[in-house]
Amino acid sequence: MPDDNYRHKLQSVLDRTHEFLGSSIDHVVGIRDDVMIGLRDLYDELNSVRKEIRDVLAANDSVTEAYKQARRQLASAEEDHDYEAQAKAYEEAERYMRLRASFEERERYLRRRRDDLEREKVRMERIMGHSTNMMGKLRLAVGILKSRLDSLDSIKSAGDMRATALALQFAERENKRLAREIHDGPIQQFAASLLSFEYLEAVVQKGDHEAINVEIGRIKAQLREALVDFRAFLIQLQPLGLEKGLGRAITRLAENYRERHGVNFEVDSTQDEDSFPSVLRSNVFRIVQEAASNALRHGGAKHIKVKYGYTDRDLTLVIEDDGCGFDVDSGKMSAAERGSYGLANMSERVHFVNGTLNIESKIGNGTRITLRVPLGRDDNEKN
Repeated sequence: MPDDNYRHKLQSVLDRTHEFLGSSIDHVVGIRDDVMIGLRDLYDELNSVRKEIRDVLAANDSVTEAYKQARRQLASAEEDHDYEAQAKAYEEAERYMRLRASFEERERYLRRRRDDLEREKVRMERIMGHSTNMMGKLRLAVGILKSRLDSLDSIKSAGDMRATALALQFAERENKRLAREIHDGPIQQFAASLLSFEYLEAVVQKGDHEAINVEIGRIKAQLREALVDFRAFLIQLQPLGLEKGLGRAITRLAENYRERHGVNFEVDSTQDEDSFPSVLRSNVFRIVQEAASNALRHGGAKHIKVKYGYTDRDLTLVIEDDGCGFDVDSGKMSAAERGSYGLANMSERVHFVNGTLNIESKIGNGTRITLRVPLGRDDNEKN
């Protein structure tokens, strides 16, 4: 009876937490929608200001040319001692000079306004990013409550509580990593493309057809590169073929690495499809993904090989690369100090599926990672 009472109280807490998370998501969505509307208005005003700056510059150029012409007429009238023409030319030159001053003052104001809008745009885009990130975390929390805590039996053991905590840690770290990679990749490329479009507008006004073609080619290359990066991010978020089998997803990952990075990524396995639980597939795939990313980014590897197979008792997977290698112990310490969770993620994912992970590496000799996961009934019961 006391146990039922505690269960009832705990269920009440979970229900209130779920309700709070739902209302929090609605609140964040409202903030995000308001920011999005504000951003659209800001983009419109920013484009309008930029256009007006171009118009003012063009008008100022015309007035400057007219001012120079009036000065030439004034000089000619002075040589001819034509006092009436002198007075008229002087009046014209003075009028154009006042117009120039007015245009220059307008230009200064518009540039200040443009700079203010640019700063506001950056601030609002940052808020948009934070709200999207927070919304993802809240939805993840709701999903975990639904999937892991629908039944109170799922939290009877400390192991299940640790599993839930690990899931949250993985999601948090993955959000940070993806946000960093998107900022360093496609966002920078799109920013460069935007600058190229602005330069293209100036080139079009000058009528320089050769420069126009060059700039269009540069913009197309930037957008193609951003598209490749976005496809890679989609593979990270939803690995292709993983629902069919671990081997198939690893093969797709290798194809993407060969296409995107030009690295020789070899997969040695004939077992494309399997009947593994989705949690096992997902975690093992993420370990392979992390190992391949480390080999390429930190090891400078030109060749990566994954050898993969399984029996009724266990799954064995070996990842080898010809990169620069590293000292494993000091590598783990330095990664923790700089807030990099790649190696920690791999270790935690292995424990998540009751497996073992062995990392062998020496500076100058590449890296070999061996992963084993028990599949047999007896091994699973022991774990």
